[in-house]
Amino acid sequence: MAGLIAGGAFLGGCAARPAAAKTAQLAPSILVSSSPAAGATVSGPVDELRLRFDPPARLDQLIVSGPDGDMPTMIHAVGDVTDYSIPLNDVDTGAYTVSWKATAQGRPHQGSFGFTVK
Repeated sequence: MAGLIAGGAFLGGCAARPAAAKTAQLAPSILVSSSPAAGATVSGPVDELRLRFDPPARLDQLIVSGPDGDMPTMIHAVGDVTDYSIPLNDVDTGAYTVSWKATAQGRPHQGSFGFTVK
């Protein structure tokens, strides 16, 4: 390796150049709103989760995780839909995370958000 002296000492005179900054552009989420809202603290119990997608999407997977672990959620998407209303059971006091996967305009999307029930 050029610039190294035996013993591992670095030979001076080489200025370090910062690596080119690569900015990753994150595409905006197709999930435009939810109820409970992302980051919200709501009074419980919560018996329904509402999701709104733009553009309309086919919801492929939904996992709601809480103090008692993952809750099984059945999804029967009939195509690309803007609004979903998913019944929830046993959503009581605690912190919850919603993870979703959907397909919109032939492209896969995914995301997650959390909310708290007090």
